[in-house]
Amino acid sequence: MKKLPILILILALALLALAGCGNTNSPAPAEENKVAEEILSGLDDAAEEPAEESVPAEEAGTQQLPAGLEPAFRFSTTLLDGTAVDESILAGHALTMINFFEPWCPPCVAELPELERLYETYAPEGFQILGVFSTEEGVETVLSEAGVSYPVLRYVPVFDVFQTGYVPTTVFVNERGELLGQTQIGANSYEGWEAIVKELLG
Repeated sequence: MKKLPILILILALALLALAGCGNTNSPAPAEENKVAEEILSGLDDAAEEPAEESVPAEEAGTQQLPAGLEPAFRFSTTLLDGTAVDESILAGHALTMINFFEPWCPPCVAELPELERLYETYAPEGFQILGVFSTEEGVETVLSEAGVSYPVLRYVPVFDVFQTGYVPTTVFVNERGELLGQTQIGANSYEGWEAIVKELLG
């Protein structure tokens, strides 16, 4: 009986329409069908398989990676104030949430205060949030109004590996930059994010 996957597919597409915005970094039209197929395939798998467990993240600036820690991916970018950051920002954290957002996306902006609250609550447990944006116009205003204190990075091409074509898109990684759990498309409530963070922190 294939009714359950079809129902999940319909609900997922409805939620994407309500909770996400098209991303300026989204693929060309010819590639959109491929992205949609991959997303929907992942949703079917999620209906049959339990979510994976997770680990690390927090704090701005370039740090020294622990001896023997080889990152799964490398990046180099800057914070809003121009401070250089790289993959070492992941080191020493139990879990890092990377939230791709844009200042022109209402669902992205609406959940920023919830993310800040989450960050403040779970930072003592080795949790960090990294916001990532590509549109400069308006970003300082929305971050200030939301009271965001976690590190916010400028988008660089290496982050393309996490793209779904929508914002907000959120992924969780450990201190090596390895993906943990499921890619989250669309905004969420504090309670929704908290449940995921608690599970991944173990």
